Amino acid sequence: MSYPTATAAQPSQDDALVRRAQQGDEAAFDRLVELFAPRVYQLAYRLTNNPEDARDMAQEAFVRVYQALPRFKGDAAFSTWLYRIVTNLCYDELKRRRRRAPTFSETHDDDEFSPDELTSAAEGTEDALLRRERQQAVRRAITQLPEIFRLVLVLYDIQGHSYQEIADILRQNIGTVKSRLNRARHMLREALSAERELFETRDSRTV
Repeated sequence: MSYPTATAAQPSQDDALVRRAQQGDEAAFDRLVELFAPRVYQLAYRLTNNPEDARDMAQEAFVRVYQALPRFKGDAAFSTWLYRIVTNLCYDELKRRRRRAPTFSETHDDDEFSPDELTSAAEGTEDALLRRERQQAVRRAITQLPEIFRLVLVLYDIQGHSYQEIADILRQNIGTVKSRLNRARHMLREALSAERELFETRDSRTV
């Protein structure tokens, strides 16, 4: 199952859809899924590094949301509640992995990228290959980060959440979020240092 690219709903739109879905409007719930599924899948994929697990986590997250929606009081934004569910599911999956041998797909790149990472057809072949190599290097480096740091990096630098949104999702204070993000970026730079030639400009490589 593949999820199309979509833009998350604005808070007011979220609230209206959630209220309708709580009243039994199936179309409203389907619209919430349509709006949030791409970002939910991306978050799950970045955390698990496995497309099958990410799809399973995304589907399970929406099942849990559907079941719990009548009890949702709106104390937090719907998106915050949803991403917290996804994060907890992914953490549970990662814990299960540590108790068993890794599968082939968990130890090998599968070349699956989100639509925004795909190379533009307008790029030249050499530029396209270089960009793809850089993307793969960054993704490998991100997967090497400890989970708590990887999550903050994905939420802020890749998904574009604010410090406050991340703090709400993780139930941490903003200072902790900022500290973990700085540490994650530092670890990412260290992980990429072995492949620094990939990130040098073409002119500097040909001098």
